[in-house]
Amino acid sequence: MALEQMGDEPSALATVINVEGSAYRRPGARMLLTPNGGSWGMVSGGCLESDVMDHARCVLQSGQPRIVRYDSTSDDDIVFGTGLGCNGILDVFIEPVTKEFKELFVSTIRRCHKTRQQGAVATLVGNPEQSHRSSEHAFLTAGKWVGSETLASDLNIHSIVPDNTCLSSACGDSPVFIQHLLPPVHLIIFGGWLDVIPLIRMGKEVGFDITVVDPRQRNSSRRLFHEADAVLLCSPEEALAQTQCDARTVAVVMNHHFEGDQETLSALSHRSLPYVGTLGPKRRQQRMLDGLQESGVLTPDEFVQTLHGPVGLDIGAKTPEEIALSIMAEILSVLNKQNARPIRERQMALTHSQ
Repeated sequence: MALEQMGDEPSALATVINVEGSAYRRPGARMLLTPNGGSWGMVSGGCLESDVMDHARCVLQSGQPRIVRYDSTSDDDIVFGTGLGCNGILDVFIEPVTKEFKELFVSTIRRCHKTRQQGAVATLVGNPEQSHRSSEHAFLTAGKWVGSETLASDLNIHSIVPDNTCLSSACGDSPVFIQHLLPPVHLIIFGGWLDVIPLIRMGKEVGFDITVVDPRQRNSSRRLFHEADAVLLCSPEEALAQTQCDARTVAVVMNHHFEGDQETLSALSHRSLPYVGTLGPKRRQQRMLDGLQESGVLTPDEFVQTLHGPVGLDIGAKTPEEIALSIMAEILSVLNKQNARPIRERQMALTHSQ
């Protein structure tokens, strides 16, 4: 995590707290900046970052946070020499990063990842007219807000447990930006061949936790798949027995072995996952399901509905890398409850990030 890597170096944090109309990033997008020009993350597609950096330097010099509004709603608006083209309004909150904030923020993220329970970060941002007031923070862990005594107390009194990221007026006249935190998607890949590698890499690029299960139990798999968070050399049933499965756990079955894939589906049929992908044509998947039923394995309708075989979106993928891309795109479309079709075909195609 960038906040941890920076040590005691001064830094500012820019957060998109409100969007009206169309924008490249949505509320909750963050960017960490240092006075020497270092940055991590983005608050736009690249149009605003330079100006945000200038504001961040001023924030670090003054020690006071500020809200910066970017308005590109006019069709002929030219922003900083480039056509922003989004026809939207963004409010970006920029604040100096304190030691206390960094420690509590990192702790909250780590707890969310470790326990796989939802959390939240709340920031008292004030009104745009009062943008130079000091910010306060509270952090939701294990169902309780901690941090700034006043803000945390108000949130606890009102029993605020967010289910999305938004600006809230729950604490009176001063708006509070609450960012909903979810544990990372956990992708379990069943297989031990080389086509697993590009899927691991693409999963890590979008922030997934990756577990590879090699039923053949080859020691070389630990070396081949070292980029994964965990490599388990055991049967699918044994792997799932030691793995926490929840609403953000998905699986891809790619053993390239009919009986091995069938055994994996048998183990997965007892779990409630939102997505299970299998390689091969539909008739192969149906043969596996038929075989399981004949052997007395119950395959509930809810489980069958989560199966995606052949796995991936139809983008004409041929190489292992292209196939991995099609799989990742399908997983994201299912988890985000989006029909995977061109954005231009949407009736209300407003943003790139909905």
